[in-house]
Amino acid sequence: MNTLVPQLPTERERLLENLRLLRPVTPDVSDALADHMGIRRGEVAETATFYAYLGLPTDTVRVCTGPVCDSRGGRALLREGAVEVACLGHCDVAPVAMAGETVVPLASPDLLERVLAGARAPAVAHRCNDGDSTGLARADATLADYAHRGGLDALRRLPPPGEVIAELAASGLHGRGGAGFPTARKWEYVRAEPGPRVVVVNADEGEPGTIKDRYVMERRPHLLLEGLLIAMRTVGADSGYVYLRDEYTTARARLHDAIEQLRDAGFLDGVTVEVVNGAGSYVCGEETALLESMEGRRGEPRLRPPFPAQSGYLGRPTLVNNVETLAHVPAIVRNGGAWFAALGTPRLWSVSGCVRTPGCYEARSDVSAGELIATHGGGATDEIGAFVPGGAASGILPPAALDVPLTNEALAEWGASPGSAALQVFPTSYPVLRLLSETMRFFAEESCQKCTPCRLGTRALKAVVDGELAMPRERLDRWLDALERASICGLGQSVPLPLRAARRYWPQEMPWAT
Repeated sequence: MNTLVPQLPTERERLLENLRLLRPVTPDVSDALADHMGIRRGEVAETATFYAYLGLPTDTVRVCTGPVCDSRGGRALLREGAVEVACLGHCDVAPVAMAGETVVPLASPDLLERVLAGARAPAVAHRCNDGDSTGLARADATLADYAHRGGLDALRRLPPPGEVIAELAASGLHGRGGAGFPTARKWEYVRAEPGPRVVVVNADEGEPGTIKDRYVMERRPHLLLEGLLIAMRTVGADSGYVYLRDEYTTARARLHDAIEQLRDAGFLDGVTVEVVNGAGSYVCGEETALLESMEGRRGEPRLRPPFPAQSGYLGRPTLVNNVETLAHVPAIVRNGGAWFAALGTPRLWSVSGCVRTPGCYEARSDVSAGELIATHGGGATDEIGAFVPGGAASGILPPAALDVPLTNEALAEWGASPGSAALQVFPTSYPVLRLLSETMRFFAEESCQKCTPCRLGTRALKAVVDGELAMPRERLDRWLDALERASICGLGQSVPLPLRAARRYWPQEMPWAT
């Protein structure tokens, strides 16, 4: 593998991609790459060891044991040489494994063995509705398919930047990655900064239960790219990037094809659009950690200010938007902000767990979990014991909350949030304490460990939940407050939500709750 090193680019921002090409990255390979790129060996080594997948051979078997896969028997897939991971981003086809780059959906030990022996893995099915804004049911094989369905109309007839931003403001569109910042305001901030400017698509959704961005990229990659190009023209950026999570192999291929089709059609004249690949770090879904990763460093959140809109990728004013956020933009530009708002400011909901038709569905922002399950999920397959409204960081709720609108305001009264809109439904046969334990394991394993509250707190709370560490309630509350108030990014700040909710709604099942 060292023979490849002299052929690799030497720019610092190419470090992560270089490391991905050299997997598995051993100390000798790391040092050779450092010497080739003119970077201190220690810096390359600390980057290489930060990312979960860089030390693994490319044909490694990865088995998901996140909550949804765990509740559906995922641990039965573990075998000698397999690596256990917290999420593979395919919760709709749980339990799931990956054999190298191949996704094995609805896996059984026998199916996994057959795939490893050379059999073709079943295709990953998509279950979705059409949706007025994103139209996920209209899968586009080519740019011509996309254009035939009205695609590119907004880009071809793009109004002046001020009008675009005004329509976004009228639409009420907020970021769909979990933070929920007003989209129009974010675009306005970046446009007000001196160039050169950059637009980055955050496609690193790594939270258990979250699959919506994958659906967009696999079914309608041109829609995402049209939204990206509209953003670039509106804020005056000539460089665009899609930071994509490692496990999304199908999305990667679809994006590369769509970019080439747009380039051949002349839509990329004068601008550059690239795909940047992650390497297995959930915290890189935080926008400043993502930028650190793109620049060839450990994916650790930056202290703010400055904000990315002021100084982002390579110090340039940078707009960072989630995949789904940009996927709504073409329809808003085409039909107007008032039209989008009248639809109930729709969003994409990932639905997984014990439902008959898990998948990704467009629905109003104020839909309830019960309505999503009944209308789109095909109903529950088992008696519901608990549900997670919006991803691991959003809390855990009892069946009594199924009819609560999945909005920030309504869920706040239940000690939860809509988060990344990842509804996970669990049967009564799956103990809530185990759900909480798996959730805390995810946070403990995915903490970047930059800040003390998160580095120590996530591990300590996992030990508390598992009965390995005794902690009086008063002290536990102080730890939760410290995580919430002093953690640098949303990972540590969100850890208290599921723990507090479990203690509130299932005190009899939480031995440490009193």
